[in-house]
Amino acid sequence: MRRTAPAGSTLAIVLFAVACQDPMATTPAPTPVEARAEFAHVSTIADAAIAYRLDRPVLPPSARVSDFDMASAARRAINPDDYVCAGSTAISNWWLNEALTSQAQEPAIFNFLYFDRAADLVVFYDALFFETEDTPQYFGYNGEYTHVLEKTHRNADLFWDIDAEGIQLIGMHGSMLLDVGRVAQTYQLLGLPPAVAAVWASEVRNALLQSQTLNGGDHSLFTFNAFAASLGAPIPDKIVMGDGVMAGYEALGFGDVAPQAIYAHEFAHHIQFQNGYFNDPHATQGDPPERTRYTELMADAMSAFYLTHKRGATMNRHRVAEFLEVFFQIGDCAFTNAGHHGTPNQRMAAAVFGFELADGAREQGHLMTSEQVHAAFVAAYPDIIAPDALQ
Repeated sequence: MRRTAPAGSTLAIVLFAVACQDPMATTPAPTPVEARAEFAHVSTIADAAIAYRLDRPVLPPSARVSDFDMASAARRAINPDDYVCAGSTAISNWWLNEALTSQAQEPAIFNFLYFDRAADLVVFYDALFFETEDTPQYFGYNGEYTHVLEKTHRNADLFWDIDAEGIQLIGMHGSMLLDVGRVAQTYQLLGLPPAVAAVWASEVRNALLQSQTLNGGDHSLFTFNAFAASLGAPIPDKIVMGDGVMAGYEALGFGDVAPQAIYAHEFAHHIQFQNGYFNDPHATQGDPPERTRYTELMADAMSAFYLTHKRGATMNRHRVAEFLEVFFQIGDCAFTNAGHHGTPNQRMAAAVFGFELADGAREQGHLMTSEQVHAAFVAAYPDIIAPDALQ
């Protein structure tokens, strides 16, 4: 199934229905000639896309994936009639400008990769299912965030009291689209037969090599995302950091804060995974948007607590707040959407709670446990959501 091209200048991501083959199965792919023979009833292998749909893999009931797609949040339309909330933001405008500039300059290549071949989903699912620390990891298009993220990864492990030893820090790079074997493997995961997967992977590589704007995959179109994942054995727990989302905040002047802050938010989700906070009443009762809002606001509070604590990242509160003002604009006012993260007001209220909790812990001279932070958040939650409680 092809994605539908956008009307006007608004990009929209298609998330596909649930169903898949064995996600860990790999089969040697035939040559493009063999693939074309297998599907001789279609005029070209590109037309075979019509005969297949890309399927979103089935996850076990215990699996957790947070912040599934920040890019879809950036693309999500906000209706200004529903809430006093900007219809566009600095970060979403940056991402859209990057994407639409490439589309305008190379419409055929862009539309082929993004709409016909869903290349950004390939990058996402490769990182989610296949990429591990068995291969050397780097962060940023040129590794510019590797040192700071590795340091933050070690520090968060020491700061929080959960078992973080098994959490792997993974870089998500659009350049993996040049690796035909990896791309074919991921297309098979998404439901394509091996023969078609092999051809599509070759076509993606060739299109990227022809492009003058997408930099061999090093482009925010493919990696404007970061997420935490706990799928269960044999797949390790992960925090995945996309190059594109960090490049966006660097462009807006937040390169000194964004990698640590985004990481801290995703680490907070692992605290929730391990401590069972997704089973809290607020996380299991009410509408899906309300349940998601609760866990996301808790992650905001925990990350703010860590970032400004003297034994955490020791970052300046005002500088963190400046970054969060922009970061929380990726939050939304789509109150009926299951991915609702809370309004910008609510997200900042959660962060202020985290700042003040860190200040109090500093005065008391001890490090709070994750359960103590959680209990304090639960008690404060009605006040945190109060600014927009009716929304």
